Formats: sequence, C-alpha cells, structure tokens
Amino acid sequence: MKKYLITMGSVTYAIKGRDLLRKHGYNVKIERIASGASTGCGYSIVLDGKLSEAESILRNAGIKILEINEKL
Repeated sequence: MKKYLITMGSVTYAIKGRDLLRKHGYNVKIERIASGASTGCGYSIVLDGKLSEAESILRNAGIKILEINEKL
C-alpha cells in the first residue's frame, strides 16, 4: 500500500487533520519534515490508504493542504 505525505499549513491543521482522518478509520500519524525539504510549517500527515477520499475529507472540513507527495 502506498504512503503519502500531506503537508499542512500549520501544526494545528496537522493535528486536526490527523484526528479527523482517524475518526474515519484511517491509519495516520504526524511526521516532522526536515528543514528546507518542504513549504509550510514543517509537519505532514503520513497516510496509508486511499488518497482521494482522505483529501476530500480534509478539504470538506476546511483543513488547508499545501502539498501532497508520495512517501518514498
């Protein structure tokens, strides 16, 4: 199963997004991004599972997503 990094605009959004996705049954965690590796606050949600559905859940809840990348 692919893993994705969903970079958030703030650590608050990362925490809210993690909690929301967990309520919907997703296996997620928050990960600190190395300095200079990404834009934003430096925190991303690591997602195992269906990206399109999870992205819709976050956006419909008003959670700002800056970027999404596949985790290598």
